[in-house]
Amino acid sequence: GHVKGIFLPTFIDLIKRYRPTMKKLNHILCGITLCVLSTASFAKPATEASVEKALKLGDIKGTLAQSQQEMRPVYDQQAEEIIKNIFKTSTLNTEQQKAAKQIAEITASFSSKLISDPKFMQMLKNVYMQTFTEEEVLANIQFLETPLGQSINKKSSKMMSEIMRNSIAMSAEMMQDPAIQQEMNCQIEKTLTPLFEQAKKVQ
Repeated sequence: GHVKGIFLPTFIDLIKRYRPTMKKLNHILCGITLCVLSTASFAKPATEASVEKALKLGDIKGTLAQSQQEMRPVYDQQAEEIIKNIFKTSTLNTEQQKAAKQIAEITASFSSKLISDPKFMQMLKNVYMQTFTEEEVLANIQFLETPLGQSINKKSSKMMSEIMRNSIAMSAEMMQDPAIQQEMNCQIEKTLTPLFEQAKKVQ
């Protein structure tokens, strides 16, 4: 009983002491919640007209065409790696090099057809509209209408192409390491073994 008598007045005093602070905190939290809800309710989805303007200012078609040209060495490298892996060789003879060039040409041609397809452009617009609000699109338009915005837009495209090329080159270099090859083969085998066993049971 003695312990309870000491604890209860102390607990009540704490509530009385911090009640004004808690009330203020509740008011602040309510204010923040209302701000968030009002912001969310006023965030308009991007319109197709605004997105089309942003893509035009960003020269998306020119960017894609330039990216295709810059990716050609990547296609060549990928094709060579395919031939090397198929024929288990580290160097290609004349006929294999010719085949690699043809494969790279097929890849480049397919990619060009893809980005020139109206469905591809519509897909870009849809993704753009799903990602950004109208306010964000308009801000991007305002930025792209400046010389600085145009400069950054062009350099960003070149930077992404360079990153892609370097990434593929690094990947190809890593795959030349016997230890990495063995590790990947073991992991792939471990993944596929249950599937092969399941297939045998079905047969």
